[in-house]
Amino acid sequence: MPFDPPPLLASLLFAVAWVGHACLWVALMNFLFGCPLPKLFLKSWRWVTAALLFSFPLLLSVADTQPVLVYLTLCLTFGAAVFPAITVYRWLRKLPPEVAITDTKSFDFWKTLGPECLGDGKLRAATRLPGNDVYKFDITTTTVTLPNIPAAWDGLSLLLVSDTHFYGTPSRCWWDAVFDELAALPTPDVVLLGGDYVDTEVHYDWIATLFGRLKWDKAGFAILGNHDVLHRTERVRDGLRAAGYEVLGNGWQEVTIRGERCVIVGHEGPWFKPPPDLSDAPAGVFRLCLSHTPDNFYWGIRNGIDLMLCGHVHGGGVVLPVVGPIFTPSKFGRRFDLLAFKKRGTLMLLSRGLSGKEPLRYRCPPQAVRIVLRKG
Repeated sequence: MPFDPPPLLASLLFAVAWVGHACLWVALMNFLFGCPLPKLFLKSWRWVTAALLFSFPLLLSVADTQPVLVYLTLCLTFGAAVFPAITVYRWLRKLPPEVAITDTKSFDFWKTLGPECLGDGKLRAATRLPGNDVYKFDITTTTVTLPNIPAAWDGLSLLLVSDTHFYGTPSRCWWDAVFDELAALPTPDVVLLGGDYVDTEVHYDWIATLFGRLKWDKAGFAILGNHDVLHRTERVRDGLRAAGYEVLGNGWQEVTIRGERCVIVGHEGPWFKPPPDLSDAPAGVFRLCLSHTPDNFYWGIRNGIDLMLCGHVHGGGVVLPVVGPIFTPSKFGRRFDLLAFKKRGTLMLLSRGLSGKEPLRYRCPPQAVRIVLRKG
């Protein structure tokens, strides 16, 4: 005898299955966007995913076929058990004990600059959607306490800036205000740039002009990200060098900071290959890795990285109440949307980045991260 639930229960089961259906296809989209796939394919797949999400009711018209029944059972399982379990797990997560947020300074440049922030990007009208935080800006200061930090580094400061995505919106006026605030910070020992600088062919000059305003006591390092692959990469690298930065690429350098040797690693994978080879890097010294994507976290663990700094996922960009972010371009889905993660001897810190080609930010303002190291 077929199962014939009452209307209210049937509606509830339908809604839960639709949630599970959405979870499966969004997870696949997140995974694909974490892979080095062609831009045209990814752009098309985004529309395919949207169509699949809204076509779920059509499955009911063929729900009596065995494959569809199996798929609906899978959707119910994800909607009723897996998704709620992941949500509860996310609520319970905490920052690693080695990390403490000591200060967040917030700005809303729309209040001071108004329409001057808009610029000329194609999607500038979206920035005025209610609740959009795209013109806000956070500078988060965090203290990191690790036992393997050299004693001479106690108090060493790093500035992580990532994902500017120069696109015309926000305008140059907004960017000048952001870099004014970054330049006004206490001068860091090291400035680190995490990739994704431009999203057009007309904003290369902003790289040297804006990033050149940041100063440091020891050095500035930079890598490229996945969006930089889509543009003239050598021109991007030249702009960074013109601003005074060492462009690491997929490689490493041994440097001395406050009299202590360390290895600075760049990881631009998986979009630039091959990954860094640390087989000849000196052992027994602190290893700091600048990686565009947090997906390289497990590579860092295998290669003895002490501190990894990343961007790329933008904190999810759009963070829903209770649920959290939905779209995060990572092979691991929504896993890496917090400020910090720790596993074995590797600590990873993430910046939400400063902008994006799609100017949408909800409950996730643009961010730069100032890091102060302390000897544990």
